Formats: sequence, C-alpha cells, structure tokens
Amino acid sequence: MAAQLESFDRHFSGEAGKSSAELSSSEMQKLASLGYVGLQKSPGSAAAVVGTDPKDKIATANKVLGLVWGRAPSPVQAEHSSAVSQQRLALVIAALEPIISADPNLYLAQYTLGVALAGKAEYAEAVKHLHKAIELQPDSAWAHYEIGACLLQTGDFKTAVVHLEIATRLLPEFSPAHAALAEAYEHTGRTEDARRERNKGTQK
Repeated sequence: MAAQLESFDRHFSGEAGKSSAELSSSEMQKLASLGYVGLQKSPGSAAAVVGTDPKDKIATANKVLGLVWGRAPSPVQAEHSSAVSQQRLALVIAALEPIISADPNLYLAQYTLGVALAGKAEYAEAVKHLHKAIELQPDSAWAHYEIGACLLQTGDFKTAVVHLEIATRLLPEFSPAHAALAEAYEHTGRTEDARRERNKGTQK
C-alpha cells in the first residue's frame, strides 16, 4: 500500500523524486506573493500535521478517485479537449461540486475540478480551483502546469510564468510545459528565454 501511495504521489507531484519535487524557498516566496496562504515557513521548522483523519474521509476519497480514473481527463488530455467528451466533463464537474462544497480541503477534488473546467474552456473558474489545489499541495507539478496553461488563456502571463517555471523544473521531460512557458515568456518580452524553452521542448 505504501508503494502504491508513493507512486500515486509521484504521478501528481512530478517524477523527479522527493528532493527535486520540493519547492525552493524562492519558489515558496513567489507563490506567497501571489496570494497563496500558509507557504512561508521558517528554515528548519516542521510543518504541523493538520486536516482530517484519512479514514474519516475514505468514502469521499473513493468517490473522487472513481472520477479521476473513470471519467476525468488527464493533464495531457486537457491539452486536447476536443478529443474529450464534453458530456463526460460536465458529469465530472457536477459530481465534484457538492464534494468540494462539503469539504474544500481535498487536493485531488480541487485539482480534478480545475482540469475538468479547463477542458470546457472555463479558464477563470478553473484557476480558482487549481489555486486552491496548490495551496493544499504546493509541490504538485501537474497543478502548476494546469494553472499556468489556464493563465495563458486568461492573459495573466506574469503569473503564468511563475507556475510554469515550477512545472518545467519538476517535469523536465514534459514538452507541453516548456512550450507553454515559452509562450508566457514571449508575452512578457523575454524573447531569449522563450527561445531557450522552445529548444528544450523540441529536444524531449
């Protein structure tokens, strides 16, 4: 069970291993400046264990996982939303909204709802849920990628850069993240950085 949980965590936090998946103090400060709460910790301080006991939420967790593996699009599929049934996305959204209303501190539910909304091109609403997902799990590489891609669509290019820089560091082999970061750099006048990211993307 521990091995399965570790594999599941790596899937949503990047494949680079624990040390490289942790955010740097600089990255944490950038996120805090964007309005993410509870991310600034003093050096060496241990984070308090908070939240609900997992066994108290097992029924909810099983319901969310059923949506994730059964109907929700993956991060890669969300890039090609035309291939994803809009009806399926609507079902996922309808199922997740009451779950999140009852308990907004479920990372996977917030993340999956954000991805589903992005698949329906509801980018501003998707950003709200992905923002919450990152507050709950700051080192989630996929959440950083997804919110960065959504922010490109809403025109918030500077904020997109912050998230996509984190995503490309945690997912160095994921070409779409480099392409998205290149686009964000281009919009912010960082032409040379954009060229570098495009080259990285084509090498993957």
